[in-house]
Amino acid sequence: MTKFTLNMRWLEQRPYIIAIIIALTLVLWMASGSNATAKDADSNGQESKEAVKAQVKVETHHAQDVFRTVELYGRTEPDRVTTLKAEVRGKIVEVSAKRGSRVEKGQIIAQIALNDLPSQLTRSKALLKQREIEYQGVLKLNEKGYQGRVQLAQAFADLEAVKAEIERLELDIANTVIRAPFSGVLNTRYVEVGDYVASGDDIAMIADLDPLIVRAHVTENQINLLSIGQKAQVSLLNKQTAQGELRYIASVGNDATNTFKIEVAIENKDSKLLAGLSSELTIALEKIPAIKVSPALLALDELGNIGVKSVDNNRVTFTPIDIVKSESDGVWLTGLGNQSDIITLGQGFVRHGDKVEAIFADDKQPKSSAASDASTASSNL
Repeated sequence: MTKFTLNMRWLEQRPYIIAIIIALTLVLWMASGSNATAKDADSNGQESKEAVKAQVKVETHHAQDVFRTVELYGRTEPDRVTTLKAEVRGKIVEVSAKRGSRVEKGQIIAQIALNDLPSQLTRSKALLKQREIEYQGVLKLNEKGYQGRVQLAQAFADLEAVKAEIERLELDIANTVIRAPFSGVLNTRYVEVGDYVASGDDIAMIADLDPLIVRAHVTENQINLLSIGQKAQVSLLNKQTAQGELRYIASVGNDATNTFKIEVAIENKDSKLLAGLSSELTIALEKIPAIKVSPALLALDELGNIGVKSVDNNRVTFTPIDIVKSESDGVWLTGLGNQSDIITLGQGFVRHGDKVEAIFADDKQPKSSAASDASTASSNL
């Protein structure tokens, strides 16, 4: 019996060894085949990835000089408002100004009945003459030693009391005529002829609308950009527009909102602009170069920064921007330099750093193809 025969019998008695050998052989064969397949797939995928480039439409935008602006929302208000009140009691006997009419400083608004004020004044003036004669008599007697200082002081006090009464009556008579303290619009008149008023009752409300004031509030970041005398464009809710000048900036902020009140004065001699209208203020600051684009071209990066995607050397570049001002047909941006090739179509399918084929809107062909065609033409020459 040969040695080979003995080995075969030994293996026949142990079949599990044969099974293990066959399993190991299959595993090694399958592993070698899958590695080769994976390498081929990776190489083919990389080649196809390099071969396929995304095409994006690009437009070249040039910067223009624009003013950086601060845009605020405010409300128009009168420059000053006063409510005229009765200083004496009595019946209204005359009203001389209509509601909503223009009144000038010193113009009569209404008149209160004099009642017995003139007769009281006449009596007091007669009494004044009596007190002057009495005082002169006591003064001469005092000089001769027939009257004491007490009688002289009493006579002088009686004389001064009559003078004070006359001044009071003259003032009351003057106060029966209600006059406008300044020029403005008689916005409200609270009385009619025949009404009885007591001291302190409302007579009329006058508003000064020239200049008209637009009051607004600015944030802590905006307050340092403003200064007295800056020009402001005002757009009212009723489609009227005007230009004003910044005349007041608060030095103390509001505790509740941390904002600062400002006032813009608008010339309003003909009173065409009304108080109480919502308005939008646009205050021009320094002039800077900016590029105007559609808001649809704005994008966000992975960190949430707002910016624009452009193409530089056939690669996508995300550039963070700063919005200078907004208009109805676009926004003005800084941070893109004096010129930028901005992606206008396909920006949602590419990311920063991707290699793309840029198709410019003006030449309708990829920039890379145009460059290669130019080089080919030059070589042929």
